Amino acid sequence: MLRQPIIAVLGHVDSGKTSLLDRIRQTAVASKEAGGITQAIGTTEIPASILKEICDDVLRKFMFEIKIPGLLFIDTPGHEAFTSLRRRGGSIADLAILVVDIIEGLMPQTIESIEILKSTKTPFAVAINKIDRINGWKMIDPDFVDNYGHQSDDVQREFEEKFYSVVRQFSDRGLEVERFDRIQNFTKTIAAVPVSAKTGEGISDLLTILMGLAQQFLTDQLETREKSAGMILEVRDFIGLGKTIDVIIYNGTVRKNDYLVIGGKTPQISKIRTLLLPEALRDMRTEKKFRSVEEVNAAAGVKISAPGLDEVIAGSPIRTAKTFEEAEQLLEELEKEKEETEIHREQEGVILKADTVGSLEALIHIFGNYPVKEASIGNITKKDVIKAEANQNNIYKIVIGFNAHTAEEADVLAGDKNIKIMTSDVIYRLIEDYTKWQEEEKESIKKKEIEGLPRPGKIKLLPGCTFRASNPAIVGCEVVGGLLRAGSSLMKDGKSVGEIKQIQSQGQNIEDAKNGEKIAVSIIGPTVGRQIDESDVLFTDISSEDYKKLKKNDQFLTGTEKQALQEIFEIKRKTNPRYGL
Repeated sequence: MLRQPIIAVLGHVDSGKTSLLDRIRQTAVASKEAGGITQAIGTTEIPASILKEICDDVLRKFMFEIKIPGLLFIDTPGHEAFTSLRRRGGSIADLAILVVDIIEGLMPQTIESIEILKSTKTPFAVAINKIDRINGWKMIDPDFVDNYGHQSDDVQREFEEKFYSVVRQFSDRGLEVERFDRIQNFTKTIAAVPVSAKTGEGISDLLTILMGLAQQFLTDQLETREKSAGMILEVRDFIGLGKTIDVIIYNGTVRKNDYLVIGGKTPQISKIRTLLLPEALRDMRTEKKFRSVEEVNAAAGVKISAPGLDEVIAGSPIRTAKTFEEAEQLLEELEKEKEETEIHREQEGVILKADTVGSLEALIHIFGNYPVKEASIGNITKKDVIKAEANQNNIYKIVIGFNAHTAEEADVLAGDKNIKIMTSDVIYRLIEDYTKWQEEEKESIKKKEIEGLPRPGKIKLLPGCTFRASNPAIVGCEVVGGLLRAGSSLMKDGKSVGEIKQIQSQGQNIEDAKNGEKIAVSIIGPTVGRQIDESDVLFTDISSEDYKKLKKNDQFLTGTEKQALQEIFEIKRKTNPRYGL
């Protein structure tokens, strides 16, 4: 026996996701069988009987027979919620609709949605929305293909131009998308259905495509199983019942008085007191009146009342059992699942934190290209900061939290220890922010690496500007290349001649002097007229090891420093062929 597929709706904030769902609901109501439709927890269930009425013309045109019991749409509040709705092996959703504005094309959140769908391996169709905004577009027939034929040549031309502009954007991201009625092979090409959430055009086409994809490719996945399984979407107080959980059941049957097994951060066993569904076409998130039921079959949304739900968190998996012994066995399985998800390694790597098992699995997947030292469920604590500090490599001195809060003491310790804490409720923002921070940190490390090194410099001693011949020699000179820094050793013709004790400019001591500046320097070691002479050109004396470090990080050197370094290299190579190797 097949259950109805769970369908998530994703897309950019202004693409018309909510309007599309509202239109689907309104279309269902218009079929005059509203009593057969249930909406709960941001889910909307449309039975096969109503789908047959809505899509009758399209079904007859394609000679399509409905075999699934209906469609269940899940309305997630954002990408972060959809990302965390994961079960072992993939997403809670069997299918998804990606809504795209035909005028605006792919927007940042559309691209995030594509990446989420890829990562969760969720098959999807594209709803190209707002076709009513095409200049001159007329709504004569609710079926897109038939209505397209009623448009003028100019309107059709403008539609094709805008539609295939969107298709090209998908192609640029490695996805083959085509208009649903022009597809030869649905296994290789993603179906795009032009729709208008405003007028309802294309809704029957979209619903038919979703049914077709489900029946052709997901029948094994939709086979009902005896054991129940679900996911908590929300935890909320309800007058007269206390803390309740809004759950989507994606497998089996849940009954009143079943033992309720909850996974997540702190797995526990409770017992179902009440199963509640709102009235037809009412949203559980805002509804106050509910009807009590004895059982709920997958796939469905339901509000559950049970004792001891105070510590339960959204995103946690649930199971149900008839006996306490069976419940204990399921609890062990969920605890093992949690342990398998959590990562504890004795190597260098980032520390990952998330609020649920599903969120953590998503986070680990997203950070798959980076070493992970530890990944666990819960908020960020002092222990996490201490573990991050133990990393030797600075780019791993970070704690990354998805839907995780930071304890105040952890925040203070991170500030004291210079440990980065990065949190967000959008998972793809975390990977982008970490990649950016990592590059900045690498640059900072490289910059620090050369801060203590002698800088390549070149000076010319000025004639008639010897103020003291020795102990130390004090001479006037001009920096003719690079940077001269106090404490640097100097060389003449590849041989060391002394060390700069002080640099003065206009009677004031300075730490360094740049190219073009005229200064006075005191040099320990040489005597003017013996080891050095007026008009000599001297270079900073740089060791082979320091040369390699400077060369490796020469993006932090000025152009004249790079030139001076090259001249130093050529001078040194004459006496030491292995210099710089």
